[in-house]
Amino acid sequence: MALPRGGAAIMFSTLFHGGPLDLFRARSLPFLCRHSYVVEMQHLILWGFFAGAVEGGVCAVVAAKTFNGSFLLITVITATPMFANLVSLAWGVLCRGRRKLLLLTALAGAGVTIAASIGATPRTPWGGWIFALQIALARTFLSGVATVRTSLWRSNYPQRVRGRITARLQYARASMGVVAIALTGVLFDRNPDAFRWVYPSFAFVGAAAILLITRERVRGERAVLRHHARERAGDGLPADRPLWLAPFDVVAVLSPRHLLREMTRVLTTDRRFARYCGAQMFLGVANQMIQPVIVLLVTDRLGLSYFESNGLIDMLPQLLLLIALPAWAALFDRVGVLRFRVVNTIGWLGSIVIAGLAAMAVHGEALLDSGTYFLALGLLLASRVVHGLSAGGGAIAWNIGHMHFSSDEDAELYMGIHVSLTGLRGLFAPFLGAWLYVHLGWLMFVAATAICLIGMKQFRDLAREEGAAA
Repeated sequence: MALPRGGAAIMFSTLFHGGPLDLFRARSLPFLCRHSYVVEMQHLILWGFFAGAVEGGVCAVVAAKTFNGSFLLITVITATPMFANLVSLAWGVLCRGRRKLLLLTALAGAGVTIAASIGATPRTPWGGWIFALQIALARTFLSGVATVRTSLWRSNYPQRVRGRITARLQYARASMGVVAIALTGVLFDRNPDAFRWVYPSFAFVGAAAILLITRERVRGERAVLRHHARERAGDGLPADRPLWLAPFDVVAVLSPRHLLREMTRVLTTDRRFARYCGAQMFLGVANQMIQPVIVLLVTDRLGLSYFESNGLIDMLPQLLLLIALPAWAALFDRVGVLRFRVVNTIGWLGSIVIAGLAAMAVHGEALLDSGTYFLALGLLLASRVVHGLSAGGGAIAWNIGHMHFSSDEDAELYMGIHVSLTGLRGLFAPFLGAWLYVHLGWLMFVAATAICLIGMKQFRDLAREEGAAA
Protein backbone atom coordinates (compact mmCIF):
# COMPACT_ATOMS: atom_id res chain seq x y z
CA MET A 1 0.00 0.00 0.00
CA ALA A 2 1.36 3.40 -0.98
CA LEU A 3 2.19 5.81 1.79
CA PRO A 4 0.21 9.07 1.92
CA ARG A 5 1.97 12.33 1.05
CA GLY A 6 4.57 12.88 3.73
CA GLY A 7 4.27 9.24 4.81
CA ALA A 8 7.95 8.51 4.25
CA ALA A 9 8.88 11.46 6.43
CA ILE A 10 6.48 10.28 9.13
CA MET A 11 7.94 6.76 9.04
CA PHE A 12 11.47 8.18 9.18
CA SER A 13 10.55 10.31 12.19
CA THR A 14 8.94 7.33 13.93
CA LEU A 15 11.98 5.15 13.48
CA PHE A 16 14.73 7.61 14.36
CA HIS A 17 13.44 10.76 16.05
CA GLY A 18 12.17 9.42 19.31
CA GLY A 19 9.33 7.18 18.17
CA PRO A 20 8.67 3.69 19.55
CA LEU A 21 11.89 2.27 18.11
CA ASP A 22 14.21 5.27 18.57
CA LEU A 23 17.05 3.23 17.06
CA PHE A 24 19.74 5.86 17.67
CA ARG A 25 18.44 7.05 21.08
CA ALA A 26 17.72 10.50 19.66
CA ARG A 27 14.96 11.03 22.23
CA SER A 28 17.58 11.42 24.99
CA LEU A 29 19.04 14.50 23.25
CA PRO A 30 17.80 18.11 23.01
CA PHE A 31 15.07 18.36 20.38
CA LEU A 32 16.82 20.86 18.09
CA CYS A 33 19.87 18.63 17.52
CA ARG A 34 18.00 15.35 16.88
CA HIS A 35 17.66 15.69 13.10
CA SER A 36 21.37 16.44 12.61
CA TYR A 37 22.33 13.62 14.96
CA VAL A 38 20.21 11.02 13.16
CA VAL A 39 21.44 12.07 9.70
CA GLU A 40 25.06 11.87 10.86
CA MET A 41 24.53 8.48 12.47
CA GLN A 42 23.18 7.07 9.22
CA HIS A 43 26.02 8.67 7.28
CA LEU A 44 28.79 7.48 9.62
CA ILE A 45 27.57 3.87 9.64
CA LEU A 46 28.38 3.67 5.92
CA TRP A 47 31.30 6.10 6.02
CA GLY A 48 32.99 4.16 8.81
CA PHE A 49 32.84 1.02 6.69
CA PHE A 50 34.58 2.83 3.82
CA ALA A 51 37.12 4.59 6.04
CA GLY A 52 38.12 1.33 7.72
CA ALA A 53 39.53 0.05 4.42
CA VAL A 54 41.95 2.99 4.10
CA GLU A 55 43.21 2.99 7.70
CA GLY A 56 46.99 3.22 7.99
CA GLY A 57 47.41 -0.14 9.73
CA VAL A 58 45.30 -2.04 7.21
CA CYS A 59 47.10 -0.47 4.26
CA ALA A 60 50.51 -1.09 5.83
CA VAL A 61 49.69 -4.81 6.10
CA VAL A 62 48.57 -4.85 2.44
CA ALA A 63 51.79 -3.10 1.44
CA ALA A 64 53.92 -5.53 3.44
CA LYS A 65 52.26 -8.71 2.18
CA THR A 66 50.63 -8.02 -1.20
CA PHE A 67 53.30 -5.66 -2.53
CA ASN A 68 56.23 -7.18 -0.57
CA GLY A 69 56.97 -3.72 0.78
CA SER A 70 60.25 -2.73 2.42
CA PHE A 71 60.46 -1.34 5.96
CA LEU A 72 60.64 2.13 4.37
CA LEU A 73 57.41 1.60 2.41
CA ILE A 74 55.68 0.21 5.51
CA THR A 75 56.81 3.28 7.48
CA VAL A 76 55.59 5.65 4.75
CA ILE A 77 52.14 4.06 4.59
CA THR A 78 51.86 3.90 8.39
CA ALA A 79 52.65 7.62 8.50
CA THR A 80 50.36 8.55 5.60
CA PRO A 81 47.13 9.10 7.59
CA MET A 82 49.04 11.46 9.87
CA PHE A 83 51.05 13.55 7.44
CA ALA A 84 48.00 13.80 5.15
CA ASN A 85 46.58 15.93 7.96
CA LEU A 86 49.25 18.54 7.23
CA VAL A 87 46.89 20.20 4.76
CA SER A 88 44.07 20.48 7.30
CA LEU A 89 45.04 24.08 8.03
CA ALA A 90 44.28 24.77 4.37
CA TRP A 91 40.92 23.03 4.70
CA GLY A 92 40.16 25.03 7.85
CA VAL A 93 41.00 28.35 6.18
CA LEU A 94 39.08 27.31 3.07
CA CYS A 95 36.03 26.48 5.17
CA ARG A 96 35.73 29.92 6.77
CA GLY A 97 32.90 31.93 5.25
CA ARG A 98 31.69 29.11 3.00
CA ARG A 99 28.94 26.53 3.17
CA LYS A 100 30.40 23.68 5.18
CA LEU A 101 28.17 20.88 3.94
CA LEU A 102 28.99 21.46 0.27
CA LEU A 103 32.70 21.55 1.07
CA LEU A 104 32.42 18.33 3.08
CA THR A 105 30.69 16.46 0.26
CA ALA A 106 33.23 17.69 -2.30
CA LEU A 107 36.19 16.54 -0.18
CA ALA A 108 34.54 13.21 0.62
CA GLY A 109 33.78 12.63 -3.06
CA ALA A 110 37.41 13.24 -4.01
CA GLY A 111 38.62 10.78 -1.36
CA VAL A 112 36.17 8.10 -2.47
CA THR A 113 37.16 8.49 -6.13
CA ILE A 114 40.86 8.08 -5.39
CA ALA A 115 40.21 5.03 -3.19
CA ALA A 116 38.27 3.44 -6.05
CA SER A 117 41.29 3.89 -8.36
CA ILE A 118 43.35 1.51 -6.18
CA GLY A 119 41.67 -1.34 -8.05
CA ALA A 120 43.77 -0.45 -11.12
CA THR A 121 47.13 -0.39 -9.29
CA PRO A 122 49.69 -2.76 -10.90
CA ARG A 123 51.20 -5.45 -8.70
CA THR A 124 54.78 -4.64 -9.68
CA PRO A 125 57.90 -3.58 -7.75
CA TRP A 126 56.68 0.03 -8.09
CA GLY A 127 53.05 -0.87 -7.43
CA GLY A 128 53.52 -0.54 -3.68
CA TRP A 129 54.69 3.06 -4.07
CA ILE A 130 51.76 3.85 -6.37
CA PHE A 131 49.50 2.32 -3.72
CA ALA A 132 51.16 4.53 -1.08
CA LEU A 133 50.54 7.63 -3.23
CA GLN A 134 46.87 6.73 -3.69
CA ILE A 135 46.39 6.20 0.03
CA ALA A 136 48.17 9.50 0.75
CA LEU A 137 45.89 11.41 -1.63
CA ALA A 138 42.74 9.73 -0.31
CA ARG A 139 43.73 10.43 3.30
CA THR A 140 44.51 14.06 2.40
CA PHE A 141 40.92 14.64 1.33
CA LEU A 142 39.58 12.61 4.26
CA SER A 143 41.48 14.91 6.64
CA GLY A 144 39.44 17.75 5.18
CA VAL A 145 36.26 15.80 5.85
CA ALA A 146 37.27 15.45 9.52
CA THR A 147 38.05 19.18 9.79
CA VAL A 148 34.72 20.29 8.31
CA ARG A 149 32.72 17.68 10.25
CA THR A 150 33.91 18.93 13.64
CA SER A 151 32.88 22.43 12.60
CA LEU A 152 29.39 21.04 11.94
CA TRP A 153 29.38 19.51 15.41
CA ARG A 154 30.09 22.85 17.04
CA SER A 155 27.23 24.44 15.11
CA ASN A 156 24.67 21.70 15.66
CA TYR A 157 25.30 20.30 19.16
CA PRO A 158 25.24 22.15 22.52
CA GLN A 159 28.42 21.98 24.56
CA ARG A 160 26.71 20.23 27.49
CA VAL A 161 25.94 17.15 25.36
CA ARG A 162 28.67 17.44 22.74
CA GLY A 163 30.92 14.83 24.34
CA ARG A 164 28.06 12.33 24.56
CA ILE A 165 27.01 12.90 20.95
CA THR A 166 30.59 12.73 19.70
CA ALA A 167 31.06 9.41 21.49
CA ARG A 168 27.93 7.95 19.87
CA LEU A 169 28.94 9.14 16.40
CA GLN A 170 32.47 7.82 16.85
CA TYR A 171 30.98 4.55 18.09
CA ALA A 172 29.02 4.16 14.86
CA ARG A 173 32.02 4.99 12.72
CA ALA A 174 34.46 2.80 14.64
CA SER A 175 32.14 -0.22 14.87
CA MET A 176 31.73 -0.30 11.10
CA GLY A 177 35.47 0.24 10.76
CA VAL A 178 36.02 -2.94 12.77
CA VAL A 179 33.75 -4.84 10.38
CA ALA A 180 35.69 -3.45 7.41
CA ILE A 181 39.07 -4.33 8.93
CA ALA A 182 37.97 -7.90 9.68
CA LEU A 183 36.47 -8.33 6.23
CA THR A 184 39.57 -7.06 4.42
CA GLY A 185 41.73 -9.44 6.45
CA VAL A 186 39.60 -12.43 5.48
CA LEU A 187 39.44 -11.42 1.80
CA PHE A 188 43.16 -10.78 1.47
CA ASP A 189 44.02 -14.06 3.18
CA ARG A 190 41.97 -15.82 0.52
CA ASN A 191 43.46 -13.81 -2.37
CA PRO A 192 46.27 -11.20 -2.09
CA ASP A 193 44.99 -9.66 -5.36
CA ALA A 194 41.60 -8.89 -3.78
CA PHE A 195 42.51 -5.20 -3.71
CA ARG A 196 41.43 -5.01 -7.37
CA TRP A 197 37.76 -5.19 -6.39
CA VAL A 198 37.77 -4.63 -2.62
CA TYR A 199 38.69 -0.94 -2.76
CA PRO A 200 36.21 -0.05 -5.56
CA SER A 201 33.48 -1.85 -3.60
CA PHE A 202 34.27 0.04 -0.40
CA ALA A 203 34.35 3.27 -2.40
CA PHE A 204 30.80 2.56 -3.60
CA VAL A 205 29.69 2.36 0.05
CA GLY A 206 31.48 5.65 0.72
CA ALA A 207 29.57 7.28 -2.15
CA ALA A 208 26.28 6.11 -0.61
CA ALA A 209 27.35 7.70 2.69
CA ILE A 210 27.91 11.02 0.93
CA LEU A 211 24.36 10.94 -0.44
CA LEU A 212 23.01 10.48 3.10
CA ILE A 213 24.89 13.47 4.58
CA THR A 214 23.40 15.85 1.99
CA ARG A 215 20.22 15.87 4.13
CA GLU A 216 22.14 17.54 6.96
CA ARG A 217 21.40 21.10 8.11
CA VAL A 218 23.89 23.53 9.67
CA ARG A 219 22.38 25.60 12.45
CA GLY A 220 23.35 29.26 12.50
CA GLU A 221 25.31 29.08 9.27
CA ARG A 222 23.60 32.09 7.72
CA ALA A 223 24.60 34.28 10.65
CA VAL A 224 28.21 33.05 10.45
CA LEU A 225 28.30 33.72 6.70
CA ARG A 226 26.98 37.23 7.28
CA HIS A 227 29.68 37.80 9.91
CA HIS A 228 32.40 36.81 7.46
CA ALA A 229 30.82 38.98 4.76
CA ARG A 230 31.02 42.01 7.08
CA GLU A 231 34.59 41.05 7.98
CA ARG A 232 35.58 40.97 4.31
CA ALA A 233 33.83 44.27 3.64
CA GLY A 234 35.78 45.84 6.51
CA ASP A 235 39.00 44.65 4.89
CA GLY A 236 38.02 46.26 1.59
CA LEU A 237 37.24 42.90 -0.08
CA PRO A 238 34.03 41.89 -1.89
CA ALA A 239 31.40 41.09 0.74
CA ASP A 240 29.75 38.37 -1.33
CA ARG A 241 31.55 35.07 -0.96
CA PRO A 242 31.34 32.68 -3.93
CA LEU A 243 29.95 29.24 -3.21
CA TRP A 244 32.95 27.69 -4.96
CA LEU A 245 36.37 29.31 -5.17
CA ALA A 246 37.48 31.42 -8.09
CA PRO A 247 40.98 30.50 -9.35
CA PHE A 248 42.57 33.66 -7.95
CA ASP A 249 40.90 33.00 -4.59
CA VAL A 250 42.40 29.50 -4.43
CA VAL A 251 45.89 30.94 -4.75
CA ALA A 252 45.19 33.64 -2.17
CA VAL A 253 43.55 31.41 0.42
CA LEU A 254 45.77 28.35 0.08
CA SER A 255 49.13 30.06 -0.36
CA PRO A 256 51.67 28.94 2.28
CA ARG A 257 52.23 32.56 3.27
CA HIS A 258 48.54 33.12 4.02
CA LEU A 259 48.18 29.81 5.87
CA LEU A 260 51.23 30.43 8.03
CA ARG A 261 50.04 33.95 8.79
CA GLU A 262 46.68 32.60 9.99
CA MET A 263 48.35 29.92 12.12
CA THR A 264 50.82 32.41 13.60
CA ARG A 265 48.01 34.86 14.40
CA VAL A 266 46.07 32.25 16.38
CA LEU A 267 49.02 30.70 18.19
CA THR A 268 50.51 34.04 19.23
CA THR A 269 47.15 35.47 20.31
CA ASP A 270 45.88 32.38 22.15
CA ARG A 271 48.86 31.23 24.19
CA ARG A 272 46.89 28.59 26.09
CA PHE A 273 45.82 26.94 22.85
CA ALA A 274 49.44 27.09 21.66
CA ARG A 275 50.58 25.29 24.81
CA TYR A 276 47.78 22.74 24.39
CA CYS A 277 48.97 22.06 20.82
CA GLY A 278 52.52 21.70 22.13
CA ALA A 279 51.44 19.07 24.66
CA GLN A 280 49.56 17.23 21.92
CA MET A 281 52.69 17.36 19.76
CA PHE A 282 54.73 15.45 22.36
CA LEU A 283 51.97 12.90 22.95
CA GLY A 284 51.42 12.39 19.22
CA VAL A 285 55.12 12.03 18.41
CA ALA A 286 55.51 9.35 21.08
CA ASN A 287 52.56 7.37 19.70
CA GLN A 288 53.49 7.73 16.04
CA MET A 289 57.12 6.73 16.61
CA ILE A 290 56.20 3.20 17.60
CA GLN A 291 53.55 2.43 14.95
CA PRO A 292 55.83 1.26 12.06
CA VAL A 293 57.88 -0.78 14.52
CA ILE A 294 54.73 -2.58 15.71
CA VAL A 295 53.75 -3.36 12.10
CA LEU A 296 57.25 -4.77 11.49
CA LEU A 297 57.15 -6.89 14.65
CA VAL A 298 53.72 -8.30 13.81
CA THR A 299 54.20 -9.03 10.09
CA ASP A 300 57.91 -9.93 10.05
CA ARG A 301 59.18 -11.05 13.45
CA LEU A 302 55.97 -12.85 14.46
CA GLY A 303 54.84 -13.68 10.90
CA LEU A 304 51.11 -13.25 11.46
CA SER A 305 48.61 -13.56 8.58
CA TYR A 306 46.60 -10.68 7.06
CA PHE A 307 43.64 -11.32 9.35
CA GLU A 308 45.80 -11.83 12.44
CA SER A 309 47.90 -8.74 11.67
CA ASN A 310 44.82 -6.59 11.04
CA GLY A 311 43.24 -7.99 14.18
CA LEU A 312 46.17 -7.12 16.42
CA ILE A 313 47.09 -3.77 14.86
CA ASP A 314 43.66 -2.28 14.15
CA MET A 315 40.65 -4.49 14.89
CA LEU A 316 41.29 -5.24 18.57
CA PRO A 317 42.04 -1.57 19.43
CA GLN A 318 38.92 -0.46 17.55
CA LEU A 319 36.73 -2.93 19.45
CA LEU A 320 38.12 -1.74 22.77
CA LEU A 321 37.65 1.86 21.64
CA LEU A 322 33.95 1.09 21.25
CA ILE A 323 33.77 -0.39 24.75
CA ALA A 324 35.59 2.54 26.32
CA LEU A 325 33.81 5.41 24.51
CA PRO A 326 30.81 5.83 26.86
CA ALA A 327 33.01 6.05 29.97
CA TRP A 328 35.38 8.51 28.31
CA ALA A 329 32.46 10.63 27.08
CA ALA A 330 31.02 10.90 30.59
CA LEU A 331 34.44 11.89 31.95
CA PHE A 332 34.94 14.49 29.21
CA ASP A 333 31.61 16.22 29.88
CA ARG A 334 32.31 16.17 33.63
CA VAL A 335 35.94 17.40 33.89
CA GLY A 336 36.69 19.27 30.63
CA VAL A 337 39.39 18.65 28.07
CA LEU A 338 42.54 19.48 30.08
CA ARG A 339 42.00 17.20 33.07
CA PHE A 340 40.63 14.63 30.63
CA ARG A 341 43.88 14.75 28.64
CA VAL A 342 45.98 14.08 31.72
CA VAL A 343 44.08 10.88 32.52
CA ASN A 344 43.99 9.81 28.88
CA THR A 345 47.76 10.25 28.45
CA ILE A 346 48.44 7.79 31.28
CA GLY A 347 46.86 5.10 29.10
CA TRP A 348 48.94 6.00 26.06
CA LEU A 349 52.06 5.88 28.23
CA GLY A 350 51.20 2.39 29.41
CA SER A 351 50.73 1.09 25.86
CA ILE A 352 54.14 2.43 24.81
CA VAL A 353 55.93 0.85 27.79
CA ILE A 354 54.34 -2.57 27.25
CA ALA A 355 55.12 -2.50 23.51
CA GLY A 356 58.73 -1.69 24.42
CA LEU A 357 58.89 -4.83 26.56
CA ALA A 358 57.64 -6.88 23.60
CA ALA A 359 60.30 -5.39 21.33
CA MET A 360 62.96 -6.09 23.96
CA ALA A 361 61.88 -9.76 24.08
CA VAL A 362 62.38 -10.38 20.34
CA HIS A 363 65.22 -7.98 19.54
CA GLY A 364 68.47 -9.58 18.47
CA GLU A 365 67.16 -13.15 18.24
CA ALA A 366 67.59 -14.62 14.76
CA LEU A 367 65.05 -17.38 15.39
CA LEU A 368 62.43 -17.10 18.11
CA ASP A 369 61.78 -20.09 20.35
CA SER A 370 58.21 -20.81 21.35
CA GLY A 371 58.54 -19.22 24.79
CA THR A 372 59.92 -15.95 23.45
CA TYR A 373 57.36 -15.95 20.62
CA PHE A 374 54.36 -16.24 22.93
CA LEU A 375 55.84 -13.79 25.45
CA ALA A 376 56.25 -11.16 22.70
CA LEU A 377 52.80 -11.92 21.29
CA GLY A 378 51.20 -11.64 24.75
CA LEU A 379 52.95 -8.33 25.46
CA LEU A 380 51.92 -6.90 22.09
CA LEU A 381 48.38 -8.06 22.76
CA ALA A 382 48.40 -6.30 26.13
CA SER A 383 49.85 -3.17 24.55
CA ARG A 384 47.12 -3.05 21.91
CA VAL A 385 44.45 -3.57 24.59
CA VAL A 386 45.70 -0.54 26.53
CA HIS A 387 46.12 1.38 23.27
CA GLY A 388 42.52 0.66 22.26
CA LEU A 389 41.09 1.67 25.63
CA SER A 390 43.08 4.92 25.47
CA ALA A 391 42.01 5.53 21.87
CA GLY A 392 38.42 5.76 23.07
CA GLY A 393 39.35 8.93 24.92
CA GLY A 394 41.60 10.13 22.14
CA ALA A 395 38.75 9.88 19.62
CA ILE A 396 36.74 12.38 21.67
CA ALA A 397 39.51 14.81 22.64
CA TRP A 398 41.09 14.85 19.18
CA ASN A 399 37.80 15.78 17.50
CA ILE A 400 36.39 18.38 19.90
CA GLY A 401 39.17 19.30 22.35
CA HIS A 402 40.07 22.45 20.40
CA MET A 403 36.53 23.80 20.96
CA HIS A 404 37.55 24.51 24.56
CA PHE A 405 39.60 27.40 23.17
CA SER A 406 37.84 28.52 19.96
CA SER A 407 34.87 30.74 19.17
CA ASP A 408 32.11 29.76 16.74
CA GLU A 409 33.67 31.86 13.97
CA ASP A 410 37.14 30.35 14.40
CA ALA A 411 36.22 26.72 15.19
CA GLU A 412 37.27 25.34 11.82
CA LEU A 413 40.51 27.37 11.87
CA TYR A 414 41.43 26.01 15.29
CA MET A 415 40.62 22.50 14.12
CA GLY A 416 42.70 23.07 10.98
CA ILE A 417 45.70 24.19 13.04
CA HIS A 418 45.37 21.26 15.44
CA VAL A 419 45.02 18.68 12.66
CA SER A 420 47.81 20.26 10.58
CA LEU A 421 50.14 19.92 13.55
CA THR A 422 49.10 16.26 13.66
CA GLY A 423 50.26 16.09 10.04
CA LEU A 424 53.51 17.88 10.86
CA ARG A 425 54.48 15.25 13.39
CA GLY A 426 53.41 12.60 10.89
CA LEU A 427 56.12 13.92 8.55
CA PHE A 428 58.91 12.92 10.88
CA ALA A 429 57.76 10.88 13.91
CA PRO A 430 57.27 7.46 12.21
CA PHE A 431 60.55 7.86 10.32
CA LEU A 432 62.32 8.92 13.50
CA GLY A 433 60.94 5.85 15.25
CA ALA A 434 62.02 3.54 12.41
CA TRP A 435 65.50 5.10 12.31
CA LEU A 436 65.92 4.78 16.08
CA TYR A 437 64.76 1.15 15.97
CA VAL A 438 67.28 0.29 13.25
CA HIS A 439 70.12 1.86 15.25
CA LEU A 440 69.04 1.35 18.86
CA GLY A 441 66.59 -1.53 18.77
CA TRP A 442 64.11 -1.68 21.64
CA LEU A 443 65.75 1.34 23.32
CA MET A 444 63.76 3.58 20.96
CA PHE A 445 60.77 2.85 23.19
CA VAL A 446 62.63 4.52 26.06
CA ALA A 447 62.81 7.70 23.97
CA ALA A 448 59.10 7.42 23.13
CA THR A 449 58.26 7.01 26.83
CA ALA A 450 60.24 10.12 27.79
CA ILE A 451 58.52 12.19 25.07
CA CYS A 452 55.10 11.00 26.25
CA LEU A 453 55.92 11.99 29.83
CA ILE A 454 56.77 15.54 28.70
CA GLY A 455 53.37 15.84 27.00
CA MET A 456 51.57 14.55 30.10
CA LYS A 457 53.35 17.12 32.31
CA GLN A 458 52.30 19.94 29.99
CA PHE A 459 48.65 18.84 30.06
CA ARG A 460 48.84 18.63 33.86
CA ASP A 461 50.31 22.15 34.13
CA LEU A 462 47.53 23.59 31.94
CA ALA A 463 44.85 21.81 33.96
CA ARG A 464 46.27 23.05 37.27
CA GLU A 465 46.46 26.65 36.01
CA GLU A 466 42.87 26.52 34.78
CA GLY A 467 41.71 25.04 38.09
CA ALA A 468 43.52 27.75 40.05
CA ALA A 469 42.03 30.49 37.89
CA ALA A 470 38.52 29.08 38.36
